[in-house]
Amino acid sequence: MRVGFNNPETGEVLKVWTANPSQEKFWNSKKKIVLFSGGYGSGKSLFLVLKAIEHALKFPNNFILMGRKTYPELRDTLWKEFPLTCPKELLAGEPMRGEMKVKFINGSEIIFRHLDAVAESEIRSMNLGAAFIDQAEDISRDVVMGLQGRLRREGVDDDYRQIYMTCNPKLTWLYTDFKQAPREEVELIECSTLENEKNLPKGYVESLLRYPESYKKQFVYGIWDEDLLSDRIVFAREYQEYLRTCAKNPIDIKEGLYIYEEYVPGHRYQMGIDASEGHIGGDQSAISIVDLDTLEEVASWAGRVPPAVTAEKAHDFLQFYQGKNDRCLVIPEMNTMGLVIVNEMREHDDVQMYRREEFDKTTGKKLEKYGWRTTSATKPLLISRFQEHLRVNRPRIYDRETVAQFRSFVYTDEAWKNGMGAEEGFHDDRVIALLLAFWEKGEVLPLKFFGGGYGAGYYVDAQGRKRFAPVGVQMAASYEDKPKLQIVAYKDGKARLSPMDEEWKRVSWLVH
Repeated sequence: MRVGFNNPETGEVLKVWTANPSQEKFWNSKKKIVLFSGGYGSGKSLFLVLKAIEHALKFPNNFILMGRKTYPELRDTLWKEFPLTCPKELLAGEPMRGEMKVKFINGSEIIFRHLDAVAESEIRSMNLGAAFIDQAEDISRDVVMGLQGRLRREGVDDDYRQIYMTCNPKLTWLYTDFKQAPREEVELIECSTLENEKNLPKGYVESLLRYPESYKKQFVYGIWDEDLLSDRIVFAREYQEYLRTCAKNPIDIKEGLYIYEEYVPGHRYQMGIDASEGHIGGDQSAISIVDLDTLEEVASWAGRVPPAVTAEKAHDFLQFYQGKNDRCLVIPEMNTMGLVIVNEMREHDDVQMYRREEFDKTTGKKLEKYGWRTTSATKPLLISRFQEHLRVNRPRIYDRETVAQFRSFVYTDEAWKNGMGAEEGFHDDRVIALLLAFWEKGEVLPLKFFGGGYGAGYYVDAQGRKRFAPVGVQMAASYEDKPKLQIVAYKDGKARLSPMDEEWKRVSWLVH
């Protein structure tokens, strides 16, 4: 496909560009919001400008916004490059530098604005036919949604009231909205630098290909996935790969709670709760229930509901995993919205709630208070506890969405995340609930198994208490020259007798 402009008076061809396949797809898209993601030099910004010129020429008296995050970026890129791309024959006079605006011979205008401090009132006052944003990974979702609400220009066909954006592959809200869970009204076009190589200076691509593989993947090949976070992920990739092998479908769903393992009387259960305000687009409230005796997630729930509703659901879910004499310990995160959970749960006599110790400076005494308070000091403790479990005991996490959130849980310098949390545009509600559910004081110890005959095996938990072997796992003594323990595991209805070798330790229980 070729894109060009003619002199409206003489019909002379002024400029022509040949589009590569991704540029052509971007040009022809009819979706309300179109995102062009690609490597360096893939021709994203050029076709963003060309598309803006087409919109200006197609509808007389159109009013279009072009933007980047900061004024220096806007001045040095879009504003500087626009006159080099747009034939002067199409403009009504010179670009107006003071107003950062160009006017076309048909009365259409394009204004250039930086979007880092665009006031909400300024966006509300705009009456746009289209909007074009370069390097959209630096722009907030709120700004883009605000602009979408301004696409009401009369005289512009509804199909052409669109937002076009470009970005480099980066894990922001764009990844969530355009790749993980795209809405019907959006379209993502991905492009490699190599696709546009013929339009680049000689030697440019060769220089890019000398960079490390991770750099090439992102900025040359234009590959966009969670692996871009590999240098900042909190939980090592090997552990995440392991967790992915554990994920499975629930065996039942009760009142919205995904059940992965049924209640076993006598086992110790804990419930972690991460509450949210329930706003659309924000974090969900999340509940995770784990069996501390088998170190596995047994149930999970998440929903975008108010804290009081979360507390009600948590109390209902407790009844599935506790008996009269073996209460499930509830550990709610009580920062901000979590305080509602704490107060609501305290109204019930059958709720055993976690208590933390705090030092009262006034009295000089230690006090016990309900709930878990996340701070820059306590959050690393919560995370390191689960990391140690991953290293020593290989806990099993079954919920696929929780496992997915681990991939975007990163080290960050955002103060409110206390050093670690979800990458911008992602969520960590399920991860936090799970970490709370696994929280215990003291050293993380491996589960210790003991034999004594077929079906008579037991293990000793981290607190030194004797527990019978989990369902489907039994012990048997080996009568070789040197007796040693072996594990019988049932798979597909067949028993497997396995020695305690390293391979078995990696895929099942760690045995000492």
